[in-house]
Amino acid sequence: MAAPRLAISAHDSSSYANNQDGARVEHSSFHLSVSFAEQVLRGSVIHRVRIVGDNVGHLVLDTSGLSIGGVQLLGGDASGKELTWRLGETHPAFGTPLQIDLPPSTKDSTLFIRVAYTTSPTASGIQFLPCEQTAGKKHPYLFTQCQAIHARSVAPVQDTPSNKFTYDGVVDVPKPLVALMSALRVEGQENIAAKVHPVNRSIAVTSDHERYHFHQPEPIPSYLLALAIGALESRPIGPRSSVWSEAEMVDAGAFEFDETEKFIQAGEAICGKYPWGRYDILLLPPSFPYGGMENPCLTFVTPTLLAGDKSLANVVAHEIAHSWFGNYVTSQTWEHFWMNEGFTVFLERKIMKALKGKPAQDLHAQIGLRDLQNSVDRFGHDHPFTCLVPKLTDCDPDDAFSAVPYERGFNFLTYLEGLVGGSAVMDPFLKAHCERYAHSTVNSVEWKSFFLKYMSEVAHIPQATLDSIDWDSWYHKSGMLPVSNTFDQSLMIDAQTLASKIVAGEAVSADAIKNFESAQVVILLETLLAKQKEVSADEKTKADFNQKLLKMDEVFHFTASKNAEIRFRWLTLCIRAPFPDRYDAVAALLKEQGRMKFVRPLYRDLYQYGGSGRDFALNLFKQIGKQYHLIAQKMVARDLGLDA
Repeated sequence: MAAPRLAISAHDSSSYANNQDGARVEHSSFHLSVSFAEQVLRGSVIHRVRIVGDNVGHLVLDTSGLSIGGVQLLGGDASGKELTWRLGETHPAFGTPLQIDLPPSTKDSTLFIRVAYTTSPTASGIQFLPCEQTAGKKHPYLFTQCQAIHARSVAPVQDTPSNKFTYDGVVDVPKPLVALMSALRVEGQENIAAKVHPVNRSIAVTSDHERYHFHQPEPIPSYLLALAIGALESRPIGPRSSVWSEAEMVDAGAFEFDETEKFIQAGEAICGKYPWGRYDILLLPPSFPYGGMENPCLTFVTPTLLAGDKSLANVVAHEIAHSWFGNYVTSQTWEHFWMNEGFTVFLERKIMKALKGKPAQDLHAQIGLRDLQNSVDRFGHDHPFTCLVPKLTDCDPDDAFSAVPYERGFNFLTYLEGLVGGSAVMDPFLKAHCERYAHSTVNSVEWKSFFLKYMSEVAHIPQATLDSIDWDSWYHKSGMLPVSNTFDQSLMIDAQTLASKIVAGEAVSADAIKNFESAQVVILLETLLAKQKEVSADEKTKADFNQKLLKMDEVFHFTASKNAEIRFRWLTLCIRAPFPDRYDAVAALLKEQGRMKFVRPLYRDLYQYGGSGRDFALNLFKQIGKQYHLIAQKMVARDLGLDA
């Protein structure tokens, strides 16, 4: 019999869940064990489900590659009753809907439903690392990455940002490994669902395994569900924070991120009390595909932040800002993702201003503008993904991922701040925003109404000023910004002046960047990248420019830089020159880490600039591609034309 065709939700184009008008998961209790040999998680989840519609006949969950072992109704006289369930038709991006038939239930009633399941070895949201790919080389490692729609490969859930739920977890792992989740670690806590049904108490932990208990009392969307298992140690870095990592990296992480408490306090000064209790950091193995992931209570970060001088710690400020924007107040669907990321960048740079000053804040804003321009150039100025609120119908949200929601969103909020009177007005509004949408979700349409009402009635901004905002252009016009903001140029000018000296062939010494912020070195290199593009048409001018680049590297040693942001941009210059003798240095960076911010552009440039670079990229990806996270593998393969 063919699998039934179930429609994508009318409320979220990336999910099958019927949480808005049918049955809503309000709490989930996980009991999981890991098999590193089989590369699977095995166990169950008990969902507490509230009926939110009339005559609701079923609960619909999202799954991807899961093997369902059975579904039971728990609690009451029918406890333990097997429920009828079926898997629908599989979509290549959105996975397979799981439809569970429910007993007759009245609106606002509650059901407890247990789903037994096993994940797939190819789950897109789980990466298993063999011992050889860890820092210690002795024990395997597992970590999840659920954003955007990969939680459905980790558990049968309503995988939409519009549904927020609390959760608890019990995780059994082989000794001496440690389990962590995006939740508070609780010693010896009974799984909450065990109070309803003793199923979890009946599962004994074996002597060679350790059992860890977790509780997340704040409601989260499914993409913030997170699990990590490895040979982990921790170091305290503040009154509510620790760094976790393998022993080989944990002290470096503790040094690099010891300003964490200052970042939290700066965020609290604007948005109110930090709502998650703990703010721990997990420094992951190099294959983690992002700079950071804001999993509540346990931010995941890439080891590419270990510059040795705390110069890349602004990524932690970004993830801390997510504690309010994204985690506490969540975008309703992925089409409104800017309400997570644009607000977060806005607060991140306010935190940087509080600690480093306005010139540093504005320097990062200008780097962000360049990132935005690069994204617009890559998609094309008329591409719908360059809109602030894109349409994602029948589209994998991963395909739309770029700097646009981050930097266009930041610039929109910066424009609004300037329009209404600066931070004296905007900062109290940010706190009011957090209070208004606490524990909830928001979309761009309803937020517009809230903003205008607040600014009119609370901040007393003239109506003519509010009427001047071109919402349609900011939200729906493709390309670059409808209005440009003005930023402090002082640190930018210093970097650009040095770039001009290098292009002019003037002698420079290592002391020229001695007092630079690392972001200024980034501007230096990006200025040279723009100049490189200008001279590329004339072979003689290009050859002269390339010689100046090589001489610059003899002075500043960018090829050997420990700062990944600097090294990445320098190697981009080398690829575009091209300098084939630097391809080994490019390969070294591509082998060391799997952060998509670096990996994808480097492969794209090697491929785009043809010649030996194209073959080099294809052969290298063939050799090492499997060491990347599955999300990164998918995107790089697409960049290299290998996904057909």
